[in-house]
Amino acid sequence: MDIEEIFHNSGELIPILLDDEGMPIPLPNEFILSKLNSSSNTRLRNLREIKLLYEWMQLHKIDLYERLIQKKPFTEAEIIGSLAPFLRKNHEKKHKIIKIAVGPDTFNQKLNTIKDFLNWYLEVYIGALPFTSSNYQYYFTYKTRLISLLDRCSINSPPKNKNLDKGLTTHEQLNLIKLIKPKVESQNPIEYRNYIIVMLMLSFGLRPGEVLSLRVEDIQLGSISSIRVHRRAPDIKDKRKQRPLIKRNGRTLAINDKSLAAELDLYITKWREMLDERNQTNLEWDYLIINKDGAPLSLPSITQYFQILRERHANVLPTKFSPKALRHTFSVSMERLLREAGVEEDNRKKALAYLRGDSSLSSQDVYTFKETELEANKYLGQYQREIFGI
Repeated sequence: MDIEEIFHNSGELIPILLDDEGMPIPLPNEFILSKLNSSSNTRLRNLREIKLLYEWMQLHKIDLYERLIQKKPFTEAEIIGSLAPFLRKNHEKKHKIIKIAVGPDTFNQKLNTIKDFLNWYLEVYIGALPFTSSNYQYYFTYKTRLISLLDRCSINSPPKNKNLDKGLTTHEQLNLIKLIKPKVESQNPIEYRNYIIVMLMLSFGLRPGEVLSLRVEDIQLGSISSIRVHRRAPDIKDKRKQRPLIKRNGRTLAINDKSLAAELDLYITKWREMLDERNQTNLEWDYLIINKDGAPLSLPSITQYFQILRERHANVLPTKFSPKALRHTFSVSMERLLREAGVEEDNRKKALAYLRGDSSLSSQDVYTFKETELEANKYLGQYQREIFGI
């Protein structure tokens, strides 16, 4: 059993689940096609999770049509005592160190996808029945019971420590910029490209997928400079398997720092041009970030770059150094500046949600909480100094 990714003529990347003989398995593939509103990466993850269900059924010689349609329902022992433990195991084999079990969030994610898939299958079947059918009530009751059994398998995630500082300190930020900033005499375009990648993440809180989705035309430089982050239709030419995406809201972000604007201009007009000239194919790319051969840079390349930096400079960079750490640093810093400017909490959340491209205001709570904690401790110290007369 395997998953193959197909490039559709529309530019969509569609994963297909194949059986042991290399033939498509219709049902899960129909389900994935019904989720074309989701990103290609989400569809691929969902199909990998459904693949685990099929591997479990293959192991126990279970026929899904028989169990869902032919009135030979799954038992409680099969769902709670067999399927759930199977999903709890770590089935990834690409890492040297293999974990025995996945975390609660990953397990719940697998469980939810399988629940959605089984629910979808039963709803499609029920929808084809006449309302007067004597089987209608049976399938409706069975669906409710099956979903309830799967819900009972979910694991409560341990409480997250909101006090954990995931971002970089000011000193760590300065060290990072010092490490990655190319020397004046450097003529290596890759160094300048990597510098721009990090500065875009640190200065604007961009996700790796957003950085790699930027086109040259999205960088507007002039009297009013800005970066435009927005979702586009799939690029038919883009054959990257792990295609970078803008998952959430688009936005236009101002470039107010003249030095940053100048460095972006220099990168586009000089260093990116040098990389683009290495392109030996007939394809022309307008992505802002390209690799050493002039083609679009991949997401794994960014992951590898951060890993190399972290390992080479372990004495300067923290173990938490990652693209997420830069995004967290941006968010915490913006929350502090908004607070110091006297912006009320609700408006700070709205501003952060816009700058980060988030839809939910509640996702900004972790940043407002951090600044509230710092403010509270500052006045706590003042209070203690008054008591002890220091």
